[in-house]
Amino acid sequence: MKKNSLDNSFWNIRYQNNQTGWDLGEISNPIKKWLDNQENKKINILIPGAGKGHEVKYGFENGFESIFYMDFSSRAADLFKGICPLFPKEQILIGDFFSLKRPLFFDVIIEQTFFCAIDPVFRPNYVEKTNEILKKNGEIIGLLFNREFDTKGPPFGGTEKEYRVLFNNKFNFKKFENSLLSSLPRKEYEFWIELIKKN
Repeated sequence: MKKNSLDNSFWNIRYQNNQTGWDLGEISNPIKKWLDNQENKKINILIPGAGKGHEVKYGFENGFESIFYMDFSSRAADLFKGICPLFPKEQILIGDFFSLKRPLFFDVIIEQTFFCAIDPVFRPNYVEKTNEILKKNGEIIGLLFNREFDTKGPPFGGTEKEYRVLFNNKFNFKKFENSLLSSLPRKEYEFWIELIKKN
């Protein structure tokens, strides 16, 4: 398998140089709405590629005690600890998502700028891994870019057709629609997805 050049060092340098254009500085509106609408706050949630962790912080401070932060970058994790100092340290996972081995399985994986940071050659691995670590009827919810980029990524974009082909073998499509709540820079450039694991 191709070696992933977008490793811990790559992302640490981006954070150290403040090259974090993907960071909105706050929770994204569509994910905030989804969290606000959840009645069951005991679900296990994983947010991979969480960066500064705005979604994790919001979820945790609004009663989701079993929410897990994950990022490849130790620098990003340090920044998250700074903005959410009461977050349980055992729920901060630093490392390669594709090497994640835990006895804990998740009800929900929240997708927010992680998928678009992965070299597209690894996207089938993402589908396999998310399916592997989700519980029965577990879901991926969140956002995917509804555009392709002219420059070499990350970020890496994509099309609805590409995403549907990619996820179809492992997930059922509960929702796949244009996101109406996206922040201004991403208006009309994001899909909202809710994908249910095929059991």
